[in-house]
Amino acid sequence: MNKRPVSYLQTDPRWKALPYQVPGETATIGGSGCGPTAAAMLVETLTGKTFTPVDACRWSVAHGYKAKGQGTYYSYFAPQFEAFGIKCWQLSWTNVYHNPASKVHDQALEYLKQGYYLIALMKKGTWTSGGHFIVVWWADGKIRINDPASTRDSRVNGDINTFRNEAAYYWVVDARAYNGAAEQEEDMDQEKFNQMFATAMQQYRQELRDNDCGDWSQAARRFVAERGIFAGGDPGSDGQPNYMWEDLLTREQAAQLLYAFAQTFGLA
Repeated sequence: MNKRPVSYLQTDPRWKALPYQVPGETATIGGSGCGPTAAAMLVETLTGKTFTPVDACRWSVAHGYKAKGQGTYYSYFAPQFEAFGIKCWQLSWTNVYHNPASKVHDQALEYLKQGYYLIALMKKGTWTSGGHFIVVWWADGKIRINDPASTRDSRVNGDINTFRNEAAYYWVVDARAYNGAAEQEEDMDQEKFNQMFATAMQQYRQELRDNDCGDWSQAARRFVAERGIFAGGDPGSDGQPNYMWEDLLTREQAAQLLYAFAQTFGLA
């Protein structure tokens, strides 16, 4: 079983009214600081160094990860943890909100068993009326959570089915050494090998994903987006089309692209 991390609340009177903002807004840690607060819990837990929500929010603003009029960009977590030598990555760019049967949930919970922690973005429901980052540290009969905005039992000991229905995205934080998972010695069998291989491949694929297209394909990207030819995932945190593929181009996506292309030029 994983150890419960340090717990911080963004609504703590010591800092809830402090600014977490960029020019042109008046946001506070209490209202918008769930992402950095979630990161602060795990950074302090894994390093043993004091790192409060104030510290995390200051780092986020200084490095350009506060979204004006919103919360924190999804791209914040990996570099924040990297600054402390901690491996972190977004598990999938597929939005699984209201898709409780998605394999992404299974992958996320499997990481917990291997000694990792998770940060989950929850959408409208039990945990939020909009969007809210939480820390997930274990799963048994319940989903064990450090919620930056609540200590209510339904939000820290979450119902599994409800959680799977309301979670949208996951970030994986390597806490294996802290939780002792790296020191466990088990006989290698096919199931164990498959789990290790799946974990390694997931990390490798994540490193290959890059939505920073630069200027060289700008005209081409504008052309396909304006004509509806492009078929990809949800928009990025800046509202622009997400040109990152989840994996290789599927036959279904290829058929959609070719059909749209044919329609554009009167071939269908």
